[in-house]
Amino acid sequence: MARMRFTLGTRYVLQGQVYIVRQVLVDNRLLVENQSFGGQFTVTQEELCAAWACDELRFEVYGPNTQRRSESSLATSYTFADFQHLSVKLRNEAWRRYQFIRPLLLLPPAERTRQAIAAHAAALRAEIPRPDGSKPGKKRSAVGEAISRTSLERWMTAFVSSGYDIRSLVPATGQQGGKGKRRLNDRLEQLIAGVLAECTAAPMYRTTQEVYLMIVNRVAEENRCLPEEGQLALPGAATVYRRIRAEGAASLLRRRASRKEAQAENAVFPGPSPTRILERVEIDHTTLDLFLVDEEDRLPIGRPTLTYALDVYSGFPFGLYVGFEPPSYRTVQHCLLYGILPKADARTLFGTQHPWSAFGLPETLVIDNAKEFIGRDLDDACGQLGIILERMPVRTPWFKGSVERFFRTNNTGLIHTLPGTTFSNVLERGDYDVFQHACISLSAFWKILHIFLLDIYAQRWHEGVGGIPAKVWEENLQAGFIPCLHNTVEEVRILLYRSEERTVQRSGIDFESLRYQSPALARLRSTLPEGTRVRIKYDPADLSALYMFDPTGGGAWLRVPAVDMAYTQGLSLWKHRVIRSYVLRQKQEVDIYALAAAKQHIQEIVTREFAQTRKSRGRKTAARFLDIGTASPQSPAAAIITPAALRTVDEAPAALKGAAKPERGATETGAGNPVAAQSEGSASESNRPPHSTSRPRGRPRREATVPSSPTPHSEPDVFDIQGWGGDYNLPQHASQHS
Repeated sequence: MARMRFTLGTRYVLQGQVYIVRQVLVDNRLLVENQSFGGQFTVTQEELCAAWACDELRFEVYGPNTQRRSESSLATSYTFADFQHLSVKLRNEAWRRYQFIRPLLLLPPAERTRQAIAAHAAALRAEIPRPDGSKPGKKRSAVGEAISRTSLERWMTAFVSSGYDIRSLVPATGQQGGKGKRRLNDRLEQLIAGVLAECTAAPMYRTTQEVYLMIVNRVAEENRCLPEEGQLALPGAATVYRRIRAEGAASLLRRRASRKEAQAENAVFPGPSPTRILERVEIDHTTLDLFLVDEEDRLPIGRPTLTYALDVYSGFPFGLYVGFEPPSYRTVQHCLLYGILPKADARTLFGTQHPWSAFGLPETLVIDNAKEFIGRDLDDACGQLGIILERMPVRTPWFKGSVERFFRTNNTGLIHTLPGTTFSNVLERGDYDVFQHACISLSAFWKILHIFLLDIYAQRWHEGVGGIPAKVWEENLQAGFIPCLHNTVEEVRILLYRSEERTVQRSGIDFESLRYQSPALARLRSTLPEGTRVRIKYDPADLSALYMFDPTGGGAWLRVPAVDMAYTQGLSLWKHRVIRSYVLRQKQEVDIYALAAAKQHIQEIVTREFAQTRKSRGRKTAARFLDIGTASPQSPAAAIITPAALRTVDEAPAALKGAAKPERGATETGAGNPVAAQSEGSASESNRPPHSTSRPRGRPRREATVPSSPTPHSEPDVFDIQGWGGDYNLPQHASQHS
């Protein structure tokens, strides 16, 4: 109702109970009666108004178009909440009726006699012409034409009793008999409702004809038990079709919506809103839509993997990794370490105009349920670094929508503009020859990506952030925010390594058929009980040393180098397992000499095949074996080098076919280290340089001209390792590998 008061006879609903005002007392007090359970009591109007303001009290509404709530026996609302949502025809009819009764409402109540209302109705009929051209003065009954004394009385009564609400004058055409009314037998209605309920409970592909035949069969079964005079009549097909549309054709005629379809229909709500930088960092992987080429022969290698971390509050890049290593714990480890450590020399190393300001330990790291994020290594590392690991539900990429949106921006803003891009699908690619146009190497793309992130992506307006990422980050720092760091940078690296348990023996520690020994192990072994297993940490990118927690040394980490440093230097775990599987297939004893010989043998064959093959898939696997990847921030000696024509052989045993494929179960990833594994020659070739000048016949060698030192105004093709506090293994000068 539009205007209501607590007067004599007013009824309302309070906490599900019906009350009526019986008397109006002094001091704004009312005597009300509980019509639900009986009894009378007094209450003040202020108390009732307070209950009405809290939406605990509802007045009874009168007139047409009213409805009851399920918990109340009074009509407390209209069938339509908003007058403007009605059709234009119904709204115009309500205002027409209001204009007709308005002169009567201006009269005093004593003058609103039946004779006065009849005279007013006659005057209206005489003034308003009939649309059908009939004689004036005849009563009209159709909606939009009725102007009679009884109609005016009914409209005026409904309008006044509703508290002068215009909705009371809307024609109640929906309550008329005929359209929208069900005329079927109650038992027939139950049968139809039962069939539709069964279809909803067991969704599958159906047609309306199949549903109608199900109802026909159900009616036939029911009629077998009924006398002839009480037989149920079949409903019409059109009636059943209308019921199907009313119940929802999608749920009755088709299968249940899949997870994707249901998610597409669900409402979208905003996610968490961080209040400062590093409060929420999202990380994920993607395979780039770009083919990279080899530095030496310029043949396509494959599509690299990008592991990227983003600060949600500012939108500023946090960390990244690019290489041919598939998504693994190693790529996550490199990306996190790259983001945590300061990157003060980014402008000098990559030629960017703006610095990479992001560094420090994030407060919350948002991950999904990919296998590289599942395991105790990442959980324990984040727990010791004070990082809250927030794992999203399965198949809900929108829970980390910021980093997912970056991948699209990276594709459309950078990747799809570079030569050698594969685009997002074959329709976009058209007749574009990817292999013919591919010309960007990994080191060049590493530099291009930094320029895009720091000079373009972080310097333009982001709607999701509500600002420019670089400025938002700087504003937080100027406001007094200080990024958190760990007590030592060396422990940050070690905590991010993978962990295992091993027993300390007299000969040292055995790990993956490799032996590690240190003089400190003798002291540790003498103090520990026999058979005690100790916790070790290792870098999947470099097996040259292990790190063991020393419980007797004040909680320090003890570095245990490998016995054969020549074999393990720069050796990844994945590559070592490939070599070991090759040795096992050859039925040789697994010792360090056989491993070294196998490493050289496989290295020579892979290098030769890498230089000869033009298939991107095979070259990408070979690139992973040759450890072609971005600079790892863990080894100061690491650098991006090319898989130059290493030592090749004229013949190779047939047993080496597919040697670069690990055995089932040996899926530990570990490539992507920028240091290309060096070949160890035999005793007769000890004086031979590691990079041989021999090349396959018919393929002339291309000489790469690299300046010994770049001029102040020239842009070097290789980078210097100076800077970064010695914490990053950046590309070294080419002379260091010559």
